[in-house]
Amino acid sequence: MKPSDLSEIKHLYALDPEQSSISRISGCYVNGEKNKVVQFADTFLTLPEEDRFKYLELFRKCFSGTRDKNLLLLRQEQIHRDDHSGDMTTDEVKLLQALVETDLKDEDTLQEFYDRVIEHYNYIDNYLILLARQDYDVPGKTLDGMSLDDASEEVYRHVVCAICPVKPTKPGLGYDPAVNAFHNLTTGQIVGAPMNGFLYPAFIDRSQDPDHILYYTKDSVDIRAQFANAVLGGITPLAAAGQKNVFTTLLTDTLEEDIELETVLQIQENLQNLVKEKKEEQESPVLKKDDVCRILRESGIEEEKLKDMDQRFDEAFVFDPGTDEESKEAENGEEQTEMPEPEKVFVASNLIPGRKLEVKNADFTIRINTDRTELLETRVIDGKKCLLIELEDGVYVNGIPIGVRGME
Repeated sequence: MKPSDLSEIKHLYALDPEQSSISRISGCYVNGEKNKVVQFADTFLTLPEEDRFKYLELFRKCFSGTRDKNLLLLRQEQIHRDDHSGDMTTDEVKLLQALVETDLKDEDTLQEFYDRVIEHYNYIDNYLILLARQDYDVPGKTLDGMSLDDASEEVYRHVVCAICPVKPTKPGLGYDPAVNAFHNLTTGQIVGAPMNGFLYPAFIDRSQDPDHILYYTKDSVDIRAQFANAVLGGITPLAAAGQKNVFTTLLTDTLEEDIELETVLQIQENLQNLVKEKKEEQESPVLKKDDVCRILRESGIEEEKLKDMDQRFDEAFVFDPGTDEESKEAENGEEQTEMPEPEKVFVASNLIPGRKLEVKNADFTIRINTDRTELLETRVIDGKKCLLIELEDGVYVNGIPIGVRGME
């Protein structure tokens, strides 16, 4: 999804509740023992205005964070059918389609979805499964990008899900208006910001795309890949941190002892330039095996070093065995869902630093602006390996300005 697509859908959940076109919401409160405590379903506009605000706020969180880290576009898995029916749709996708088509009104469909989430969502505390169903009349646009609200091109029918923790508030001294006095207030149960969620179908190029799901994860390291595959039928990529680790392994195995600072900086610069180019096109550059070879070649890596890239790429790019939360299932002896192999690609933005490049060893850590890496240099002086930093402005140690000997 392009940033403009994401912004357009997120805006729907930032509207005044009176303007929202959400038709219905439903939910299931699940306790730590995986039991359904309470379920509800309501017509959205019949809810108190204050409640509608809170629901919209929770759903809006499912569109927050960074693309390719917190917001992942999942490709839906297709299966081979031996019955020659030609139907390549998985049961997971059929269930999502049923949620949309039945407007969250079919009890059997809701129960099947809740049961599937409860079975595969490994969380030790209480949580709330929230669903919202909405029809969006996608307005037409002029060539200069102006919206034509009276010229709808299609109706985007979709469902949004948010999985939120439910935790007790802490007791404390507070004001009780019923008795007009301060005393110890009892605890209550508060719904927190979503841990995970999804939008189905995805909204791509201002139109529904039933082959993809927009998946949200609050934790970009713990993306709950097994849950996403078992419940949504989506093939997840490696988490952002996993991609970076794989790329580091691949680079280390390729260059062995010949990794120099200048080479690493050149690779980072080439990756950053690629991200900048694609950003203008609102795309996330994806690197396959050939693309990685090209980047390394352009960064001065000799062809001799790249001759075994096919084998090294496949060996380094292995599926992340699971997060801490998901690994508990294996530790407890519970059956785990067989995971399909993720596509062996990197998202370029996951391989570059943010605004700061970090240089460190056991004794120091230096952070430098990514656009000023030319200030760094390695050199051997008097037989000692040194890292040189060109000083242009004042230098401060613990806030104290210092001078440099030999400088006028």
